[in-house]
Amino acid sequence: MKKTVQLLFVIFIALQTSVVFAQDIKQLNSVDVNGLTDAQIETYWQQIKKRGYSLEQLDVLGKAQGISPSKIAAFKRRVNNLSFSSTNQDADTTQLNEMSAKENDAYGLSGDKTELLKAPKDKELLFGYDFFSNSKISFTPSVNLAVPENYQIGPGDELMIDLWGASEVTYKSLVNTNGNIKISGIGFIYVNGFSLEDATKKIITKLKKKHAGIAASNSSYNKVYTNITVSKIRTVQVNIIGEVKTPGTYSLNSLATVLNALYVAGGPTKMGTFRDVQLIRGNTKIASLDIYEYMISGMQQGNLKLQDQDVLLVKPYKNRVTVEGAVKRPGIYELKDHETLADLVNYFGGFKPEAYTNLFVIERLNGTQKEVREVALSAISDFKMQSGDKLVVNEVLDRFQNKITIEGEVYRPGNYELFENMTLQNLLQKAEGVTPEAFLQRGLLVRTFDASKKQNIPFSIASVLEGKSPILLRAKDSIKIFNKNELREKRTITVNGEVNNPGTFNYIDDLQIEDVIAMSGGLKEGADEEVISVSRRLKDGSFVTLSEIYAVSSDKNLAINKGTPFYLQPYDVITVRTAKGYISQKNVKITGEVKYQGTYTLKNKNERISDLIERAGGFTEFAYVEGAVLIRKTETDVAKDIKDVIKKNEGEVSDLEILEEEESTLDEYKVAIDLGAILKNKNSDIDMFLRENDELIIPSERQTVKVSGMVIKPSLVQYKKGRRLKEYITKSGGFADMSKRSKVYVSYANGDVETVKNFLFFRWYPKLSPGATIYVPAKPERKKMSAGEIMGITSSIATLGILIQTLLR
Repeated sequence: MKKTVQLLFVIFIALQTSVVFAQDIKQLNSVDVNGLTDAQIETYWQQIKKRGYSLEQLDVLGKAQGISPSKIAAFKRRVNNLSFSSTNQDADTTQLNEMSAKENDAYGLSGDKTELLKAPKDKELLFGYDFFSNSKISFTPSVNLAVPENYQIGPGDELMIDLWGASEVTYKSLVNTNGNIKISGIGFIYVNGFSLEDATKKIITKLKKKHAGIAASNSSYNKVYTNITVSKIRTVQVNIIGEVKTPGTYSLNSLATVLNALYVAGGPTKMGTFRDVQLIRGNTKIASLDIYEYMISGMQQGNLKLQDQDVLLVKPYKNRVTVEGAVKRPGIYELKDHETLADLVNYFGGFKPEAYTNLFVIERLNGTQKEVREVALSAISDFKMQSGDKLVVNEVLDRFQNKITIEGEVYRPGNYELFENMTLQNLLQKAEGVTPEAFLQRGLLVRTFDASKKQNIPFSIASVLEGKSPILLRAKDSIKIFNKNELREKRTITVNGEVNNPGTFNYIDDLQIEDVIAMSGGLKEGADEEVISVSRRLKDGSFVTLSEIYAVSSDKNLAINKGTPFYLQPYDVITVRTAKGYISQKNVKITGEVKYQGTYTLKNKNERISDLIERAGGFTEFAYVEGAVLIRKTETDVAKDIKDVIKKNEGEVSDLEILEEEESTLDEYKVAIDLGAILKNKNSDIDMFLRENDELIIPSERQTVKVSGMVIKPSLVQYKKGRRLKEYITKSGGFADMSKRSKVYVSYANGDVETVKNFLFFRWYPKLSPGATIYVPAKPERKKMSAGEIMGITSSIATLGILIQTLLR
């Protein structure tokens, strides 16, 4: 009893699983499998695999659920052609490999089924192979369209007979296995094997016995009209065998053709023929389909409608050839025994424009080795191709047969066609002549004989244009017409000094001083128009004189000179001097604890520090005079270089940019001064003269001393009179391990610097004042010698000792 209960439980679980699985695959009945996306197909397949079923079980259960075998086959083909992601492809491939033996038994597949899993990265070279692998194409015949008049009726078809007019009635009748339909009141009518047109005539004849109005004239009120159609199309069983991707028995509707069946089976394999797909009916070959004819010309000879128990046979291919090079469709093609090179040209679509077609080279296998056959274009219709042949179509040579080239100073430079007895004068006329900038005294003609031999032929352009020097041209000749400026140094004029935009300009004939000054932006305010010098190149053969100098003057308003003009020559250098005694304002600055801090303009060159303090109204009550410092800014070498570059840029840099560059390239230096002594000894040597950009800083009273450098904690320490330097360092944590105590120095608020003084074992430290900075430097890092360096030095010393000993002997 217990075993019976367990058995019933197992059967119940199996039935439940089958029901759930059936619900999954039953959806295929209501969808167009070929219209689904790859993602949708993969979703269906993943659900099926989760249930633990294989493709073989899908085929069996699908039939049990009444799903069309053609849909099951189409679904299996889509699964096989899926491009799986990298995460599950290996697992799925393994699973399909495990089931491949079972599927081979069921469908008769040969070869490695895993090949179907690989998504093709590139277009398949075998012509026609990709045609049946495109999931976007569906060859399923539509059952919603009216069947043609020549449709052959058979068992399983359903006919619908409509009568209207004086009598309205509709008969539906299924053609039984005996080929008869049954109409109420009339009986059986045999229609098997009849075309729809012939069957209609036979049925109407029978209907006239019951409905006399069918025979009445159209004008009669008793007229009965008829219409006979096929409302449901029968299913036929077709066997597809041989070299196809999924051979087997398929249930297709009776409108299906040979191509429809091939597509459902996945098409021929790489070993199958595309040229002779045989339709066998009743053990007799009745048609042969050439897929190439359909793909290239649209011809469907042999693409007949299928009947029940038809057999499609795809045999292995017989002859294949390879096509490479400058053709429209390179690849691998299958040829029939009698086909020639001309047929092959038709299949690959002809040649590209750059193809060399005068002579073709065929690589052929002769049974023991390879050989080469040459075929002229005129003989391709007579040259029969053999299996294994390889046609390589080369491109034409990348060289010109009748090209000549002209470049340089002509109106239309470029390549031209060489015709018979063409001269250089003819070519210049084709190029529409030379430009005014052309150098007429000499042109060059480079004649090319081969890659290693060229000849230069000079000529006079003027003589050629006048017809005095006829030069016959040859193929590959190259002519160069020079520009005048290319053959001489560029002529320029240089302007510097007191002009707004100094620089170098292109020379123009009959330039005067005023013209060049206008080109350089005019004179500056401080320019002396009466003192302008012109430096000119010399060619007097002297090794002493470098240049000739002219002193000229100009009108400040650049008016036209009515006197004798001074004309400039190429490469002249014009220098405009500064007017005598002209000096631009010089500014200095005073900041800090003075009554009127700010920028002051120097009155004269002898203004001193004490004078500036008087002009600033003296000190405030918070001034720390001992800490006063003078900051002097001097121009660096970099700033001078920048100014030289700016002068050469022909005024392209604004004055504001120049000022910014100057400010950013000034070095600042602290000048130590004793302001108290200066004020007591005005106009003495210690009372320094001021210079442009000087800044006098009067700080407020300081109350701290800064300790920095190699101490434990750099800090600010309150100043106390009489406190020694070591005490300030102690307040900052003391000396650090790497401190260089003998080199400690103090920088005072006014810029003075004092260092520690050492004598034997004694050391004197500088005294401190408010605002001072104590700096403790670090010891220099000692580089340890490596073992290799020590060995090298030891070896050198030993060698030196041996050498000395030898010399002493």
